[in-house]
Amino acid sequence: MKDKISSAIFSNKFTAILFIIFPTAMAFGTFIESWYGIEAAKKIIYNAWWFELILLFFVINFIGNIFKYKLLRKEKWAVLLLHLSFVVIIFGAFITRYFGFEGVMPIREGDSKNVFISEKTYLKILIDGEINGVPRRKKLESEVLFSEYANNFFKWNTDFNEEKISIEYVDFIENVYEDLVLDDTGDRYLKIVEASDGNRREHYIKEGEITSIQNILFTLNKEQDGAINIRVDKGVYYIEMPFDGNFMRMADQFTGEVISNKESSLQFRSLYSISNFQFVIPEPALRGKFDYVKGDPDNKNVQNLLKLKVSKDNEDKIVNLIGGKGFINAGIRWAMAPNILVEVNFNDLRKTSKADYVNREIKIMYSESF
Repeated sequence: MKDKISSAIFSNKFTAILFIIFPTAMAFGTFIESWYGIEAAKKIIYNAWWFELILLFFVINFIGNIFKYKLLRKEKWAVLLLHLSFVVIIFGAFITRYFGFEGVMPIREGDSKNVFISEKTYLKILIDGEINGVPRRKKLESEVLFSEYANNFFKWNTDFNEEKISIEYVDFIENVYEDLVLDDTGDRYLKIVEASDGNRREHYIKEGEITSIQNILFTLNKEQDGAINIRVDKGVYYIEMPFDGNFMRMADQFTGEVISNKESSLQFRSLYSISNFQFVIPEPALRGKFDYVKGDPDNKNVQNLLKLKVSKDNEDKIVNLIGGKGFINAGIRWAMAPNILVEVNFNDLRKTSKADYVNREIKIMYSESF
């Protein structure tokens, strides 16, 4: 039996099969990377166990053929070097795959750096609490690679102070941004568009609340001294500003003056101008709820969304983690029990020459009971 297996593995027919499967897989990987991105290509092809198995069979086949055809003789050195070259190339790929680092190191002219930002992403779970009255922390961390076009499922099971806790993958969505999704049961929001620094930004004022936009207060149906108050009465919109200004209606270039502390009819799709600030209210208030929606991949403001389910006993909570390359990623923390606090972080890794790693993150933390 062993002789048959070794004969099949070291045969020229098996070598030919490997040389057909390997470039075919590489070709598919190239197309997948072009269509869906490098993360999908890594998940489906390059980092797949079967792709690494092909490379392992190549090494076994080449080494076996060295002894099978007695290539260590002087007159066979040319063929020997060919086989050894393939072995060394595959070994180099192995070193790069498991011990190499890939990242970006921005260096200004005349400056020096010993830090680069790695391409790798890590998921870190911190569980804080007390055991016998003594503060304790449990840490779970693992390198992750996600693509919405591949199977990303994972589940971590752990315990803390005899409490069973599980963290389970739910979904991963690329290129999302937070926006108002229309819903008749939602709150009423009024959109404000401004571009004070040359970049267009959209803001939403929630009815009954005060919102600060570029250090200027806006309200909707909530009068506040010193704020730009917008009021709705039987479907008619009114505006009152604490500053003198003017507006220009974009449709017909009609212009008008705005007198401070005097209420006037609100002009939609008009450019309001006050001292060093301009804004537009494009449409009446809409009812809806904020959620993450798909955006244009070319938009630099889109990020990726990772959804996790964190469970304790029969209670669970869905956690949304938002982040992406070029963004400082965020974490979430909440109390699962009186003495157990769970924190989840989805962040990049920054490699340095002085330490194993330094996490680059800003943690947006809040506390709420399950």
